[in-house]
Amino acid sequence: MPYSPTFDTTRPHLRLLITLLMFSLPMLLGSLALHSRYQTELLQQSNAAAARTMMLMETMLGHAQEANRNALPLLGKPCEAVLDTLREQVALVPFVRSVNLARQGKIYCTSFFGAFKMPYGVEQYSQGSLLLGNTSPARRDHPFLAMRAKQGDAAVVTLVDGDYLSFILHLSDPSLEIMLNVGGRWLDEQGHFFDKTPFWTGLAQVSLSSETYPLTIRAGHNLSSSWLSLLQYRSFGLILLFSFCVGFAFIMWWLLGRPRSPTNELARALQAREFVPFLQPLVASDSERVVGAEVLMRWQHPTAGLIRPDLFIPQAEASGLIVPMTHLIMTEVGAVMAARQACLPDDFHIGFNISAAHCRDNVLLDQCREFLARFAPGKVVLVLELTERELLVADPHTLELFRQLDALGVQLAMDDFGTGHSSLVYLQQFHVNCLKIDQSFIGRIGTESLSEHIVDNVIDLGSRLGLALVAEGVETRQQADYLKGKVACLQGYLFGRPVPVRQFCDEQLAQAASPAMEVKQEQPEPA
Repeated sequence: MPYSPTFDTTRPHLRLLITLLMFSLPMLLGSLALHSRYQTELLQQSNAAAARTMMLMETMLGHAQEANRNALPLLGKPCEAVLDTLREQVALVPFVRSVNLARQGKIYCTSFFGAFKMPYGVEQYSQGSLLLGNTSPARRDHPFLAMRAKQGDAAVVTLVDGDYLSFILHLSDPSLEIMLNVGGRWLDEQGHFFDKTPFWTGLAQVSLSSETYPLTIRAGHNLSSSWLSLLQYRSFGLILLFSFCVGFAFIMWWLLGRPRSPTNELARALQAREFVPFLQPLVASDSERVVGAEVLMRWQHPTAGLIRPDLFIPQAEASGLIVPMTHLIMTEVGAVMAARQACLPDDFHIGFNISAAHCRDNVLLDQCREFLARFAPGKVVLVLELTERELLVADPHTLELFRQLDALGVQLAMDDFGTGHSSLVYLQQFHVNCLKIDQSFIGRIGTESLSEHIVDNVIDLGSRLGLALVAEGVETRQQADYLKGKVACLQGYLFGRPVPVRQFCDEQLAQAASPAMEVKQEQPEPA
């Protein structure tokens, strides 16, 4: 078989599923890529903001360190003598709020109050040099940053006001949150002081420690969800991605719906079991009781509906797919009718069409054995109808195949007799049991005397050869009356149209068991 798909992508549900997958997969991967890139950008922004804040913070502390160096020579001198110098440092050095002198763990002179005695905890200073506090002698509940420079048991403590700190922390993008950490104490950009690590849900967080001072800057984005912010701030990119995925999915939908080559489409339909059997009754010409049926193949396409055999059988025969297609039909008919064989009259004829492709090996013989094994002996007669679309060569293999089929009880019928050049050749070379007179001759009975003469000649030929005769395409009562007694069986719309196998069993088998059959004349329609 040239084509054997594991699944049928033209089926609507599978086609829709694949199309949705082709939309969802690029959309998901693209969204993840955009999200990853967006997170990288957020992280880069956090790093940049932390570095910029650290630079400003170190610059500010550098000024405080300068004030400390300038005040160190004043240690040990009376407060009254150095007060003006201390206040000069506050006035001249940027960011400095106050300069204080201390010895033996106590501040004794400040640029604010002059002589002033107040203990201060040296152990609270990170690395003995930096303290983030919240209460000073000048202002309660107001953050400050103190820088200490010691000289023996004395020290200079310079204070930087919290307003300066908040200003520096607030210089970055409003969507960023930046915090200062010194010795386990924290200060945010709004000036809020925390004596323990605060809970923070910011995204793309980074921490940057100073190489010069014992402090850390933490930066991050104040966003509840990176996906929501991506939708808000990168909506154009998402729209482009969505448009691309929709276009890609549309192309995939179109490609999956494109027609395949005829052979590949037949192979797909075979695997999907879309070929279904339709049965047309065969009636005895004298009693008009159902004595058999011809099995006709139809294609139940998922989108095109029921397809006539003349539109696909020639391609199936040319590709060799007709063999497994016929096997599928034989299996279906055998399974259904074997389950209801009690309703079948004895010697019920069941005919299948075969072509030259069936005679190239012994597969047909095995399929016939499989079919007959389903029924009780004498219940059915299997008839193989030879078509003339392909020339059947009487080589030794074909002759031996037909001999074994004959020994199995399988009968051979010439279908559409009189329309092809090979009919008489077949009669000479093969053991034929039955002739089926083509409907093109039967349809002219009563309207054209020449056709009646041809039918009479065929009937005479069949009688001389001892062959059973079947008239195909009987559609009027006049045709049936003319043929009564001249042929063994009649077949046509007058007695029944081709119907699905289960419908045939429900309707025609009941009539086959009844003593008489009521016949209604019907208008012909394409087979």
